[in-house]
Amino acid sequence: MLTRHLLRLGLLLVLLPRPAIATMVDAPDIDSLISQSDYIVRAVVKAATPEWREHAGRRYISTKVELEIREVIKGAPPARLVLDLIGGRIGEEELVVEGLPRFGVGDDQILFVHGEQRKMFPLVALMHGVYPVFRDAKTGQDYVMRSNGRPLYSAQDVSLPMTTPTAAQQQNSAARPMTAATFARQIRNRIAAQSPAQREK
Repeated sequence: MLTRHLLRLGLLLVLLPRPAIATMVDAPDIDSLISQSDYIVRAVVKAATPEWREHAGRRYISTKVELEIREVIKGAPPARLVLDLIGGRIGEEELVVEGLPRFGVGDDQILFVHGEQRKMFPLVALMHGVYPVFRDAKTGQDYVMRSNGRPLYSAQDVSLPMTTPTAAQQQNSAARPMTAATFARQIRNRIAAQSPAQREK
């Protein structure tokens, strides 16, 4: 029988230094999301391998996510990019972290990633640093979603709470989500507009 352990985000964050908590939970604006990222990539999940780990004398499940980088938008990520994410399933034991996205083989996503200094929490602002890409079978276009499955219509919308409808949705119910190419271009434009000190992050 499957034993599922649900770990609420508030409990997870007790492992973090206090100054990091608000940064990781609150939805940052796009410029903050960019500046906090050591690299931003579009990547496809090649493998997701759960493993037992230990912290402060307690065992937990963590999943090693191996990524194939399709596009580098910011920074110089390692050729073999691997994220170590809390949560996963081993046999009949499963650890689910409330609010955090799950990764499956073949998932195509735009990711905002911390460097080596954040091995336990590599995604910038946790769920706010993950933007799944889906392909419209009819048009062949790649569109961007937020990590909860809601469409993303503008880079500025990343700062909205996950459940808040965007202005584009409210004004036009037929509005199309942002394409992956447009999102990447808007990110690059924001980087180009940053000061040299910000770009050196």
